[in-house]
Amino acid sequence: MSSSPQDRFFVYFRRGAASLESALNTLPMHDLQAASVTEENFLVSEQGLSFLITLEESEQVPLAAAQAAGAEPRWQPLTECTARFAVEISDLEAALEEINTMLELQGALQDCCNGYLVLPWNGGILEPWGVD
Repeated sequence: MSSSPQDRFFVYFRRGAASLESALNTLPMHDLQAASVTEENFLVSEQGLSFLITLEESEQVPLAAAQAAGAEPRWQPLTECTARFAVEISDLEAALEEINTMLELQGALQDCCNGYLVLPWNGGILEPWGVD
């Protein structure tokens, strides 16, 4: 996997809203499956790409959420998030070229926790599907 912090995306949510197990259970609804599963993470491999998904609930998560939200009023609900799925991408450039797999995985993770998607490589934030 890549060691660059830019080759990752995050889905932030309130602790308890989701688990690795609930994320795994959401994958089939998006035509995805885990290639391997451990207690700490799982790996999705599709179209020659690998995505390593980890659940993070450390004290650093709310700080990172606040940093992502910045001073933008629209993103202040993100500051209430205390957990996140961190997704390490094996090859960001290739994943962006074959975007469908990454979009399906992002959707699956957002679906399972109603979370905020944060894309460090372009500063993008997408709110949960159920938010107006």
